[in-house]
Amino acid sequence: MEKKLKKNDNENDYKHIILQIGRKYTYVGFSGLHKPLLVINTPGFFIYDERFHDYVENKDELYELIDIFSETQKIENGENTEENVLLLKDKKEKKKLKQKNEINDDNEDEKKKIKKEPKKKEKLIYHYEYKYNQDINLWNTFFEEFLFRIFHNLTKTSTRAKKVILVLNMFIPTVIKYSLCKSLIENSENSSISYINDLVSPLYLCNCNTCIVIDLGYLNCRLLPVVNGLPLYHNYTYINNGGFYINREIKRLLKEQYIKRDISKNENLHTNVYNNISNKSDSNNNTFNYNNLKSNSKDTKEKNSDESVNFLNYYWNLYTQEEIINIIDSMSDNDIENIKIKYFYLKNDKNNFSSDKYILYQFKNYEIIIEPETRWKACEILFNKNYDQNLYSLFSNILEKLNIMEISVFYNILLVGGCSNIKGIISKVAEVLFQVLKEKMKFTKNFEDKVNFLFPKISPNLRQFIGASIYSNLENLPEYTEEHINNNVLYEHLNEDVYITFKQ
Repeated sequence: MEKKLKKNDNENDYKHIILQIGRKYTYVGFSGLHKPLLVINTPGFFIYDERFHDYVENKDELYELIDIFSETQKIENGENTEENVLLLKDKKEKKKLKQKNEINDDNEDEKKKIKKEPKKKEKLIYHYEYKYNQDINLWNTFFEEFLFRIFHNLTKTSTRAKKVILVLNMFIPTVIKYSLCKSLIENSENSSISYINDLVSPLYLCNCNTCIVIDLGYLNCRLLPVVNGLPLYHNYTYINNGGFYINREIKRLLKEQYIKRDISKNENLHTNVYNNISNKSDSNNNTFNYNNLKSNSKDTKEKNSDESVNFLNYYWNLYTQEEIINIIDSMSDNDIENIKIKYFYLKNDKNNFSSDKYILYQFKNYEIIIEPETRWKACEILFNKNYDQNLYSLFSNILEKLNIMEISVFYNILLVGGCSNIKGIISKVAEVLFQVLKEKMKFTKNFEDKVNFLFPKISPNLRQFIGASIYSNLENLPEYTEEHINNNVLYEHLNEDVYITFKQ
């Protein structure tokens, strides 16, 4: 997304450049503007480990559904006889028995190996790893290309003598911050660099110096308490959850709803065939067929009277299962992001915030059905993901860290990040927070009445950027120049300057 300057604007009239590099998006603009001029996808500077997500998700059930469906399709294409139906049931039971035997055999083999071989340390499965680790040369090349794309291809005038306010997660490895800062000064010819923590910058929007900042981001949900302008970095807490996982869940549920419907349809078909064959020997053939036809005619009349059901069934059966699943798999992350913001939400039973509407989404000349349950269920992963990677665990952890003198941080809560735009997120976050407070029994009974959510008149995904724009107007900001590079002190300074305070 590129936003043009106003007709009489000149880039040289703006004092600073604001650059925010997030996991999903990079925002670029000038101080004083209420929106970034440019929003682009951040190049992948980390390697995501698929095993981390799969480790806590059981995919066997979904693939088992696909296998069952393929088997029923084969029988449906052949003759619907009693032998075929029984053959399918026997095949399923034999397959399960075979899997159990294989598991038992593998367990016995493993036990033998353990006795013979010395114990080895289990390899940890990380959420993600940075692309180039500690290789500074590769990072230099990476940021040189990335910044060239921003400052030379996308801005019209020279950025020489301009100061850059860099909005960044200060807990990323120092080698990345160093390479980025070095490339901005040497290659992009900016006069100096000032860093601000992306969890501190949104405080300048609400002028509140005591609160909890919660970033519901793409790969992580992070939480930082701030007391009297002092961020409590030792209480910084995060979980591996966010928009990335919601997007994966949306894809999974979209495929699952089609697979389950096809399986249900075919299982009902074969059940009816089996019952018909069993009853055929005990009844007159002509009478059986007549009653069956009569019953079917009544059902047909009832279905035809309901136009909405017919309309929905038409789109359910419009494509083959393989075709529609391939289409869903082909959807990019940005496509899923668009669907998520438009149609997905978090259900709240207390406030009766829910919808029973089906969505017919058009994608590449295909019509994809989104069920009502799918629309709210995908976002629930923020709250029910396993292995303590959910918002309940996030609040539980922070309550364990805070002492009784620091409880005032809960009086004000500020949400930032892309997932904060999900409909119903505030009421759901409040519900989980109050649940944790009650269970921990750490605060007074009326403490919930003092909790206040802050609502700056800025979209949650832009609050960090606009806050940094306000921050840039302050005087005597800590800055790094070419002199720091020449004196070989830049790396040490960046390694130490993690703890940035909120200055009013």
